[in-house]
Formats: sequence, C-alpha cells, structure tokens
Amino acid sequence: MLFKDIKTSNDLNPLEIESIDIILSEVKVNGFYSNYCANLIRGIDNNDTLISEIQLMASKALLRVTFNADKTICIFED
Repeated sequence: MLFKDIKTSNDLNPLEIESIDIILSEVKVNGFYSNYCANLIRGIDNNDTLISEIQLMASKALLRVTFNADKTICIFED
C-alpha cells in the first residue's frame, strides 16, 4: 500500500521520494522500518556522509531514525 500524500518537502529527488514512500508505508503498518543504510541511498561511499543524508531524509519526512552500533542498519519510526 503506497501513500498518495507523502510527508516530504518538495525538494527530494525521485529516488528519495520512492524510498520515503516505502518507509512511510512500513512504519504505518509495522510501527518501524529497518534496512541496511547502503540500500537506501546509492552512490555514497563515505559512511558519515551516508548517515547524514539518511538523517536529512528522515527529518524531511518527519520520521525519527536511529542506527545500530556500527551504523550499517537504520531504523525509522514515527
């Protein structure tokens, strides 16, 4: 089930919008969404940059994101 009205700003690129749409759907159904960080945003090799981009994406979607100890898995919650 995909949302028609996603909670994001208009400046997200299409890949982020698709990711956020899936994430929001999973959060609504299960209360959370988790995935490997590298699967969410492709083309970023620096882990600190990747984490920053994921945090920005979550912030734009009004979601909270946390990470496991080695920052390879992220968990989104409402």
